[in-house]
Amino acid sequence: MTISNLQTYNQSQHGISCEDIFPSARAIMTKLLDHNYKAYIVGGAVRDLLLGQHPKDFDIATDATPEQIKNIFQNKCRLIGRRFRLAHVYHNREMYEVATFRGVAQEGDRVINKGHILRDNVFGEIDQDAIRRDFTCNALYFDIENNNVLDFCGGFDDINKNKLQFIGEAPKRIVEDPVRMIRAIRFQAKLGLIMTDDLCQAIQNYHNTIETVSVARLFDELVKLFHCGNAFKAFELMNELNLFKHIFPQAIKAINGHKNNVTLIHNALKSTDSRIKQNKSVTPIFLFACFLWPLALEKSKKLQQKGSNQYEAMNKAANEVFAISRKQLAIPKIIQIGIRNIWLLQNRFNFTRGKKVFFTLDHQRFRAAYDFLLLRKHESIEIKELGDWWTNIQTLSKNKQRDMVFPNKKPSKKPPKKKAH
Repeated sequence: MTISNLQTYNQSQHGISCEDIFPSARAIMTKLLDHNYKAYIVGGAVRDLLLGQHPKDFDIATDATPEQIKNIFQNKCRLIGRRFRLAHVYHNREMYEVATFRGVAQEGDRVINKGHILRDNVFGEIDQDAIRRDFTCNALYFDIENNNVLDFCGGFDDINKNKLQFIGEAPKRIVEDPVRMIRAIRFQAKLGLIMTDDLCQAIQNYHNTIETVSVARLFDELVKLFHCGNAFKAFELMNELNLFKHIFPQAIKAINGHKNNVTLIHNALKSTDSRIKQNKSVTPIFLFACFLWPLALEKSKKLQQKGSNQYEAMNKAANEVFAISRKQLAIPKIIQIGIRNIWLLQNRFNFTRGKKVFFTLDHQRFRAAYDFLLLRKHESIEIKELGDWWTNIQTLSKNKQRDMVFPNKKPSKKPPKKKAH
């Protein structure tokens, strides 16, 4: 696509009010303006407001350098980042990202290796900043002084047409930062902006570049993707465009190895989408436990065939699965612990008699593991019956729970104490 000239849209055209911007964001921008710098709400927040959604974050773009921003906000500001240096400014216990306009000059603090941007701290003007952004829909700037939207790349029209496209040549933009492929899928799944044919073809041609992304950054992007409110659609797109197999190469083989596994993943994704729509809490522990479960189950069964008991086999299988995943994805230790607990509790659900039942009910991961068990009910009639049993026991009083767990235990009949003379 070609870069268009600046188009300015007034409030009657864009419908955004300054009141839509969080007060703290307005305060930070006003302070920058008072110091004779330019300041705009930029990117996703403007895009979401144009789509009638409520942004969670308001990023700010300015012509002030990171050091100048720090000088203005003093101890309320922290400079971060090596790849892209920017400022985190705090106001009323809220944090806002304030970034300096990026430039297009080739000289300066920029490192590019085989087209992949490793570091980029070359600053410039607003029009240069716009063409450095990834998608046209993200190259929009909201001016709180005049209540206008500034559009340098045709993003306003693309949003009205539900079109998602890169600024510039799609292959080049993907090689610069392969994470953009995951973002494209998230925007289509979440916002309904449809990728152009050129964008889809570029992802098909360069999907293997996702393997060059840092494992920690990739995990963060996947959490955003699968918690976007339309995880099921995102998963379908990830597979259609051949990205999922690069992130979970062995797991996807196990998933596709049996229709029960595919059903589990689909139900888990739909369940997550439903919880988000109901404003219920979600955790990456649950979905990643589902993604990796078929592979863990495969390995656990092999270990049981070699003589390990069910609990021990699953524990060892978890170690193997996490070691395999580490090559493509940095799953934080705290997430791994949660996943392991969910998997190990699946074995505990087999015990419906004795004290172990109450240990299971009191476990901190019981709820997540129980939900996981219910997702597995299609695997067999035995698992469905187990799910029904654990559903039922949660509805009972403590006394009735004891009657279920200790059905043959008779109340003790102690002899009456002799009265002292």
